[in-house]
This record gives sequence, structure tokens and C-alpha cells, in this order.
Amino acid sequence: MLSTSTVRAHAQLIRSDPADGILVATAPGKVTLTFSEPVRPLVARLVQPSGQIAVLKEIGEKGSNITLTLPDDLENGTYTLSWRVTSGDGHPIGGGLVFSVGASSGSTPVSVGESDPLIRVGLWATRLTFMLGLIIGVGGVGFYTLIGRYDPKAGEGIIPIALSAGLLSAPLLLGLQGLDSLGGPLSDLLTASVWTAGLYATSYGGSISIAATALTLAYAARLLKYTSRAGILLSLTALLLTGVASASAGHAATAPPRGLTTPAVFLHVVAVLLWMGSLIPLVVAFTRERAAAPRVLEQFSCTVPAIVAILGVSGLVLAVVQVRTVSALWTTDYGVVLLIKLMLVASILFLALFNRYWLTEPAIADDRRATRRLIRSTSTEIALGSVVIAVLGLWRFTPPPRAMLVAPAIATVQEAKVSKDGVSATLIVRPPRVGPVSVEVSEIRVDGQAVEPLSVKIELDKPSYGIGPFMREARQQEALYHGDGFVLPLDGFWIVRVTVLITEFRSVTLTDVFDIAKGIS
Repeated sequence: MLSTSTVRAHAQLIRSDPADGILVATAPGKVTLTFSEPVRPLVARLVQPSGQIAVLKEIGEKGSNITLTLPDDLENGTYTLSWRVTSGDGHPIGGGLVFSVGASSGSTPVSVGESDPLIRVGLWATRLTFMLGLIIGVGGVGFYTLIGRYDPKAGEGIIPIALSAGLLSAPLLLGLQGLDSLGGPLSDLLTASVWTAGLYATSYGGSISIAATALTLAYAARLLKYTSRAGILLSLTALLLTGVASASAGHAATAPPRGLTTPAVFLHVVAVLLWMGSLIPLVVAFTRERAAAPRVLEQFSCTVPAIVAILGVSGLVLAVVQVRTVSALWTTDYGVVLLIKLMLVASILFLALFNRYWLTEPAIADDRRATRRLIRSTSTEIALGSVVIAVLGLWRFTPPPRAMLVAPAIATVQEAKVSKDGVSATLIVRPPRVGPVSVEVSEIRVDGQAVEPLSVKIELDKPSYGIGPFMREARQQEALYHGDGFVLPLDGFWIVRVTVLITEFRSVTLTDVFDIAKGIS
């Protein structure tokens, strides 16, 4: 539960006004950021030429277009604007841009987008503790209520410890979530704004609160005895609330179509609680309650196939929605984490099958050797399950391929091979959309022979609307010549002219037309 941010964007920044790196004559009154999906602004900071940092007070409302209001007294110089927003799945996204007023003052951009590594490690560790508290605590209470109803005092050791650990980690998780949302340092942990952000800035605040309520109800169910009417009601409510908490935030729960993915997350999490939460009580039964252990094992063996089937089907649905393509399993960080998870789960399933078909019947028949092997095998399942939960915590920092494919055209290019008067080159415009674009010139040849020209100038214009030309001196990077800083305000056909200065006495202008698509709204 709650595993699954990044730091790399799930929503994509399509364009900004003013554009990144632009020089403007007069100070803009606002900055408009356009994203590929609705986002909620969290915080924006403006680094002034003097190095002072101002936190912007007016940062807009939730939507695809976010308007940040700048101070009225901006002086000439270079400014760095850093911002953090939260995407639809509740994860914070950071970014920034640089613009100059009047003239550049030579300032360098500050690092944006990633929170403090210590905060990220703390967030992962605290989330792991919280999740294990839910699985062992709420799942264990569910086991004693639904399957192992042989002794109300069973599990007096590990179950309350797990529930307490989960409850104690919940406030810290909220605080770290707030720090991660705002991109603040660890020293800000005790400030009110961080806790407000942890509770309300993202959907994770509500999710953690619901899960903490589930832990509290499970604890109450244990105190009221698992088999009492009140205990059964509270434990079932705790199981359902944990599923609801998981289905209210995260990559998978918010992926379209939500009518499919949200129920799949709910069922997947409840199945995990009932399966993995049953393993420790089973070990307890065979080590402390030997008289009732055969009956409990028999009940668990009859129940677990249905639980594993639900787990497998729901997991397959979520994997297909999130990964989309088979190659994404090894070409994306999210896919690699999923592969590691699948290998670990396959090991657990192998042990489960071995226990079910080779050790269960002998253990029920009181075969001591089989019982010892069953305890060791189940303990290995518990260890592997804990590793799975730890690995899944990495999804918090890896966007799924589905999220990275939200705006596929951003990653595409338009390419053309152009020649004139014995001079040829390859022109590339990326991305071919309204907003910031760059032009690359490569494979420059004269009469079929590769040459290194003295200079390359790039012009873009749209004469039908009287826009342009915009001109840039291309910068050389090995055999490539890059023209950056173009901002195209309209879609449609744009003329690209590349003037190649071959010698002091010879230059050739290569011309082509590119079709620029509309920006993503």
C-alpha cells in the first residue's frame, strides 16, 4: 500500500510563458506553466539576481494551466523560478526555469525537482514500516477473525507490535510527505506549513489518515477479542479501510480507466493482507498452539487458493495498465522494479506450492519433520514478502511507463534531408509542437563530402501570419549544430532556413517546411 513519485514528472510540463532561457525587455507580471494533465500547485520560489529567495504567494489553482504571480519590483538581471506541483496520483513534481530581464546577470540555475536524499531515504523507510504494520497487524487480525479463530489470545506478541509500529510511523510519514511535497530541508519538519502540506496538499494525506484509522480499528478488534461480534465487525472494517486507503492514491489507483484500476488495487491489497498477514500467525500456531495448529492449517489451505487467484488477476490487470509494453519491463526503472518483484513473488509462490502439496498433509498428521520444514519454509516466505514490500517502496520514485506515455508527441521529432547547390544536411525539429522547440542540423556535406562549416545560422518564421523570422546562431556539439531557445506560438506550417557558411566566400541557405502541431492542453 502507498508504494508507488517521483521526482521525475508524471504530468509533463508542455511549455512556459515566458519560455525557459528567454531574455525579455520588461519584467513579466506572471509566469504561466502548461502541463499535460491537471496539477495542483504546492510552492514556487523565485531566486533573484542578488541571490535572495522569495516565496511566491499567488500560485494559482488546480488545473492544466498554472499562473504564478511575480513581484512588481523585479530589477534587471537573471531570475531562477523553481516550482513544485502535485500530479493526479498524488506525487509531487518539481521543475524550474530561468529568464532574464533587460540583460543577463550570469546567474546559474538552482537545482530543482528532487528533495533531499535523506528525506527520500526516510520516506522510503517510514513507508516500509507503515506498510509492514498494515500487513502484519491488520492482516494478522483479519486472519484470527476469518481463518484461525481458535484462540482469542493468539498473536499477543507480534500483532500489537506491528499495529503500534504502524500507528507510530503514520505521523512521521505525513511530515516527510509534506517535506517531499514542498521540497524543503529536513530542518523544516516542525513547521506548520510542512504538516499542512502532508495532510492536505496531496491525496496521500487522506490515504495515510484512512490507513491509520484501519490500524486503530484493528487494535480495538484485538482488545475486544477477535471472535466477538464487535471484534469481527472492527477487523473486517479495518481490512476494507486499508483497501480503500490504497485505492485513493498512487500510480495504479489513479490510472485510467479508474473503473477498472481502482477496484483492482482494492482487491489486490486486501488479498495481500489476508495472504501475507496469515503467515506469521501460522508459524505461531505451530510453535505455541500445537493442538489447534492442524485445524488452522487446514482452513488456511482451503482459503489461500482463492486469495492467490484474486491477487494474481488483479496484479496482472494493474501491470498491463501501468507498463503497456513488454519492452518497458527492462527499459524503464518502474519495469525493472516490477521484474524484481515478480521474481520474488515467483519464489514465494514456489514455496507456497511446496508447502501446500508436500508439507501440509504430513504436518496436519503431526509429522514432526514435515512440521519443522513447514515452519522454515513459511518463515522464508515471510522474509521474502518483507523484501517485496521494501522493493515496492522504490515505486514511490519511479513513474510508470503509462505516465511517461501521457504525452508521447513530446518525445517525437520531425526530420528532413535538404540539399541545394551541392550542399546537403539533415534538419530535425523537436518537439514538433507549439511551445519551446529546438532545431538540430547534422550530416552537413558538400559534394558528398563531410565538412565542418565556419558557422550555422537557423531561422524560423511563419510568413502567412507575419510571425518571425526568429534567428539563432547554432552551437556546435561534435558533428551536431543545435539551435535552442525558439518558442513557436502557433501551430501549422513553419519555414526553417539554415544558412551554412562553408568558407569566407561561400554560403548556402537550406530551406524546408515543418508542420507544427497544437500544444497539449
